[in-house]
Amino acid sequence: MLAELAIDDLVLIAAARLELSPGLNVISGETGAGKTLLAQAVGLLLGQKGGEELIRPGARRALVQALFTSGDETLAVARELPRGGRSRALMNGLLSSAAAVEETLRVRLAFYGQLEHTRLLQLERQLDLLDGFAAAEVGPLVTTYADAYRRAHELVRALDELRGAGREREREIDMLRFQIGEIEAAAVEPGEDVRLAQERERARHAGKLLERTGGALALLSGEGEHAALDALRVAQRLVSEAAATDTGLGLLATRLDALAAEADDVAAELRAYVEGLDIDPARRDALELRYDKLTVLMRKYGSSADEVLAYAEDARRRLAALESAAADEGELAAEAAAAQQAALAAAAALGETRRRLAPEFARRVTDELADLAMPHATFEVRLTARGKGAATPEERFAALGPRGGDEVEFFFSANPGVPPRPLRDTASGGELSRVMLAIRGMVTIGDDVETLIFDEVDAGIGGVTAAALGERLARLAERRQIVCITHLPQVAAHAERQFAIVKRSDPVAATTETVVARVEGGERLAELCRMLGAAADDEAARQHAQGLLERAGRA
Repeated sequence: MLAELAIDDLVLIAAARLELSPGLNVISGETGAGKTLLAQAVGLLLGQKGGEELIRPGARRALVQALFTSGDETLAVARELPRGGRSRALMNGLLSSAAAVEETLRVRLAFYGQLEHTRLLQLERQLDLLDGFAAAEVGPLVTTYADAYRRAHELVRALDELRGAGREREREIDMLRFQIGEIEAAAVEPGEDVRLAQERERARHAGKLLERTGGALALLSGEGEHAALDALRVAQRLVSEAAATDTGLGLLATRLDALAAEADDVAAELRAYVEGLDIDPARRDALELRYDKLTVLMRKYGSSADEVLAYAEDARRRLAALESAAADEGELAAEAAAAQQAALAAAAALGETRRRLAPEFARRVTDELADLAMPHATFEVRLTARGKGAATPEERFAALGPRGGDEVEFFFSANPGVPPRPLRDTASGGELSRVMLAIRGMVTIGDDVETLIFDEVDAGIGGVTAAALGERLARLAERRQIVCITHLPQVAAHAERQFAIVKRSDPVAATTETVVARVEGGERLAELCRMLGAAADDEAARQHAQGLLERAGRA
């Protein structure tokens, strides 16, 4: 629960400390005294924006702090608005973000002001309230539907994208087929660019190469008397003969034999090279053409023959994937249709449950309104199926919304003989407040929290209705902590703890300050008298105030 609320230098409040009770707490004060500042303070903790206009004149910053307790656990949160700087949020003394503080508080308290009354008129909020009436039963159905709806939408979107990409896909298929055909027609071989470059250079300089290598071959093994290979063989024979006499020459003879063999191998390779040199102009032209063709392919598809071949392989894989898209489209269409059917079935189950619960929900609200001094009020919940007249499953699915296949609207009449009309068209401010309170007293809407704060819930209410409202708030406070900002003495009398807000002005010093203080005993009687419109020493008013406290069990 909210154990303590502290406010420093917020607009006209210099310092206020409110130690709250677990049950019903009321905050009262004259119009213009600053009751809404307390609501504003809570709003700041819940992440509402605030600027320097909220800082009390002369102060360097405004600060709102709250202490929550739950069993042995405590949580301290704060929101600071410094003058000339950015606001700061703190949680348990550590810097935090306003969003994180808000998320933490949303599971602990719910704030209901005029904004919440306005939200009650929104059809989406009315659907929330109906679902919250039996959250344990409806919640799983809502989750099942939401998952099915999201899945179906994802598949339908993917199918639309696949179909929308048809033309682009066909263009890409044509391009890939051309590219693959061009590479395949060229019959590119791995490493061909390197090999072809070498052959091209050899053909270009065949004459020079023939002259050089042919000359070397002639020196090694020519028919002249100075052939190096013949001289080596003679030298080897002579040294071998000498080694027969002097064995120390054997090693030299062996080395000369190896030299002769190596020279013979070199001569053989040179002979093969010379014989392989092609100085035919036609061959040279063919090499140039092939090289030019491969160069064109490498400019398009890669910097080497190997990269060109890799591109072709990638293109084949991409082409296969695109050509199978038609089959994929059929499979995806079947999957999307099945998902749509699942969403429609989930929507039907959810709608059936809502229709079964709606009459009981309406009856309970009507009974609550009777307890709030509206004995003749009529309250109805009407559900309308979305997409009436849709013929195909696709059309019926298209008519669904994120919350299901139902549109929910509350109908209301405060007077007998008057047919119910949409709540947004008929309810006055006070009637709307009571409808909201009647619903909120029995509905869980994802914020089943320990603390409820009501601001202006008594707008437009007075007399017997005010007494009924006080009793209703007191009963609600038996299950959770209630903080209510009110101007009604009939409501305030039911509070376990009451705080009064007073605005004090000093014309001489030209200052105005709002003070918040707990009132007890005689001070509370005096505050109730003021709320009744009488002076604190008015005996009749004091008796009336005492009677209110006694009837509420707070005397």
